[in-house]
Amino acid sequence: MSREQDTVAPAIDRDTAETGRMRLRGVVDEAWRDIVSGTSHAFMLMLILAALVGGLSAADLFSIRSIAQQVDRYIVSGASTYVIEFKGRISGEACERLSSVDGVLASGALRSRNDKVTSAVLPSAGIPSLDATTGALGVFASSTRSSGATLTARDYDGIWLSSQAARSVHARAGNRLALRAGGRVRVAGVFQYPDDGRSTSYDYVALSQVPAAADDFDQCLVKAWPVPDAMQSLLQSTVSSWSSDASQQPTISQLNSTQGTQLDAVKTFRERQSALAPVVMFVSALFAGYAAVRARRLELASAMHCGEPKIALWLQMLLETLMWCCSAIIVTAPLIVWALTHMETGIIISSTTLVGILSRIPAAALVGVLAGASMAMLITRERDLFRYFKNR
Repeated sequence: MSREQDTVAPAIDRDTAETGRMRLRGVVDEAWRDIVSGTSHAFMLMLILAALVGGLSAADLFSIRSIAQQVDRYIVSGASTYVIEFKGRISGEACERLSSVDGVLASGALRSRNDKVTSAVLPSAGIPSLDATTGALGVFASSTRSSGATLTARDYDGIWLSSQAARSVHARAGNRLALRAGGRVRVAGVFQYPDDGRSTSYDYVALSQVPAAADDFDQCLVKAWPVPDAMQSLLQSTVSSWSSDASQQPTISQLNSTQGTQLDAVKTFRERQSALAPVVMFVSALFAGYAAVRARRLELASAMHCGEPKIALWLQMLLETLMWCCSAIIVTAPLIVWALTHMETGIIISSTTLVGILSRIPAAALVGVLAGASMAMLITRERDLFRYFKNR
């Protein structure tokens, strides 16, 4: 008897497993037939969901880009560039070292010169001249960019002119400027200095590169983003010697104060209206998934009345829902790829983080439609078949 039971038990297990596989295959086949035949309205639902995912993703993406452009304008205007001025008491090396601080894009020291650059083209008006460390040249070279500038040894060979000074003497980068006293000087570069509210101290100057190993500079410029909370302390750390006279103290100012004293990009980013896009997507997808299954309640109740297990029907609805939902996500995937390759948002957010943020919307869509479909399936009952038929 025991031997007979041992023989029958594995046979029953095999039959059960085979029956389960056949039932699962039948569910998959039925789901596929519903999609192909149009019973599930998968194509229409895919288009609706794709429009929602694409629209909300685009709204959030353009909102993020708008914030990035706002930050870019703030930096380019010189609002995030700070200047400490203390005549003859700024350490060039200490100022240059600030470039290693997190958030500092470039820093360098300046010192006034007694002589001017007087060209043969305009001998009656000399160009005020400043000594500049390599970092200071980097600050001015990137004056119209939100990032720092990478200069080579060739860029330090000669003088740098502001765009206004270069126009007055008809000079261009790489040219040799004839001087009134004789000889020529190479113009290593020309930096843009727009009239947009920034300090006029540097709109008509010539910069000559000098070593930073001196403690008698007049100014230290620091271009930063995000601006460190301890910016004032950092600037004061460049002072080589303090005066005992209370009236002789360093002054700290923005290069351009017309854009406001600060820009809280983190707060602006967190409080953007499109940050609620995943929530809106989830609610919309929940409704779409619920409506898609609830509209077929008569068909589902009839199937249950004919002996189809509810769990099998639930699995079938999930498979059909997954099909049109995943298709919608795939259709909108190129939007994220395009955003990464064409939209410059790196000033406030990395590409990896941007992908993570945008991925929340399709993820919310997937969870929403599956939850909605499950809810609709849960409240669909066989005993309500007559009521479904009467209300049809």
